[in-house]
Amino acid sequence: MENQVPSVCAVIITFYPDLENLRNLVESLSQQVDSVVIVDNGSSDSMDFFATTFGTFNKPAVISLGENFGIGHAQNVGIEFAKTAGAAYVVLFDQDSCPEKNMVVKLLSAATELESSGIPLAAVAPSYRDFDGGKLSSFVRIGYFGFSRIDCAPGTRVVEADFLISSGSLIPLSTINKVGGVDASLFIDHVDTEWCLRAKSLGFRLFGVSDAIMLHSLGDRRTKFWFLRWRTVPYHSSFRYYYMFRNSVLLQRRHYVPVRWRMADTARCLRALIFFGIFSSHRLACVKMMLRGFRDGVAGVTGKMK
Repeated sequence: MENQVPSVCAVIITFYPDLENLRNLVESLSQQVDSVVIVDNGSSDSMDFFATTFGTFNKPAVISLGENFGIGHAQNVGIEFAKTAGAAYVVLFDQDSCPEKNMVVKLLSAATELESSGIPLAAVAPSYRDFDGGKLSSFVRIGYFGFSRIDCAPGTRVVEADFLISSGSLIPLSTINKVGGVDASLFIDHVDTEWCLRAKSLGFRLFGVSDAIMLHSLGDRRTKFWFLRWRTVPYHSSFRYYYMFRNSVLLQRRHYVPVRWRMADTARCLRALIFFGIFSSHRLACVKMMLRGFRDGVAGVTGKMK
């Protein structure tokens, strides 16, 4: 890696990844960070062999968990590895993401500038676009009736956000020491949302960095429709809607979750129930999982779906 990117450890979470895509991700990151660790959620023994196919310079560490403990637990394992490695920052990645050249450099530059100005920084994150191309993502602010998108003002490269997706996020380990790790009990969906809201409740701030770009896969497939504006909706496997709805209900009960998020997320869940209940080719399976997730959320069920 280059000298201007010190003390950064990249954590990649995998679950039966496409090995060619994973290789591209590792090779890209090895030019931008000090160390790379793959935390594998029980894919297979082939992950250990995969690491041996790299040269000494860019060989990643591999931690095989043996079974799928969820993205939250795997991220916490990776974060502990980063601490042991002496990193100052950790940058998190899903297996379906890939940073463009110098993405981490730009994130680190923005982070150090914000911290040097006295801002209590939770995380910085890149803009992202789907691998198939398309418009760069905006960053998210929370309103009482929905989530709004915001871009950087002309002449600026950072904008404050209310939460960030975990993949691509650069986080100071000093912040994690104060806020704590992610909530592994959520298993997958809203793991990043919960951590961001908890960090903000403690006075930390989140920022998007417009000139840091990441390629990212959004769902299994996408559809575009018009309602007041053109919207792109990702489709997920039906089981994901269980976690989305269950964890939304669980977060509604957290004292540090603001009222405006609760209202906006309730509206989002209702829209998802109506949209996927009508337009999904697997509408019955989706609705069944949504209702089951709602029921288990009310009952306080956590962890992996039984």
